[in-house]
Amino acid sequence: MNFNVKKIAFAIALATASSFAAWDYYNIPEEHHGEARVRAHYWYNGDFHSTDFDVDARFTVVKGLEISLQNLGYQFFANDHDGASGNKGFKDITVGLKYAFDPNLYVFIDANIPTGADEVTNNEFSLKTGVQWHLPITEQFGIGNEFALTFPFKHDGGQHGGITADYGFEFYYAFKSGFTSFTGWVFTSQLTDGRDADKKKSGTGSSNVSFWAGSSYAVNKHVTLTLFTDIEYAAHGAYYSGYIFQTTFAF
Repeated sequence: MNFNVKKIAFAIALATASSFAAWDYYNIPEEHHGEARVRAHYWYNGDFHSTDFDVDARFTVVKGLEISLQNLGYQFFANDHDGASGNKGFKDITVGLKYAFDPNLYVFIDANIPTGADEVTNNEFSLKTGVQWHLPITEQFGIGNEFALTFPFKHDGGQHGGITADYGFEFYYAFKSGFTSFTGWVFTSQLTDGRDADKKKSGTGSSNVSFWAGSSYAVNKHVTLTLFTDIEYAAHGAYYSGYIFQTTFAF
């Protein structure tokens, strides 16, 4: 790979935001209830590796309307195995709204705010908006879906990305034992040109593909443990994998 550490770190941040900016593809909590979760990531690509964590929270303020704060986290390092260090600090945050038209159809908007450290942030404010729908095939098996557009508005040094579209879906099967297995994909395509530091246009037609698979276990009605792996094929041939462990608390 000819990617330096920072480029790979940015690719991971951007692709992860595309995959997980929305909380999930399913229903929101009941009125005056919510969830908080702690998520730890480990990413690698050949000699490159990075570790970070997030704390997220969401709450349904009135029936059908959820607010969320996501990606409140810290990147501990993003470097290669030769001992180089750096690329650490607080990450950008995302704030979101999600509205349920009915139990299985939702619209959402998420705003990425470039609050992170210089070595971690992508210095870009963007809005991601779209629709999600849940198809419960049986009581235990179902499919979550999302179609969304992301609009970038500014980038440090005159840079900015292009408008992107993504379609994602996830299959799940909930066992009576409390385990739920799931697997999903997100396909992302850049619809308009971005501009690099020299203000040259580039990027239209580039695409990313993300795949994940894992399982969760409901310890009780308030605590759920989840472990999954994520594989990202980013633009220009960048490839990397990751492991994510999260604990979710319902309240």
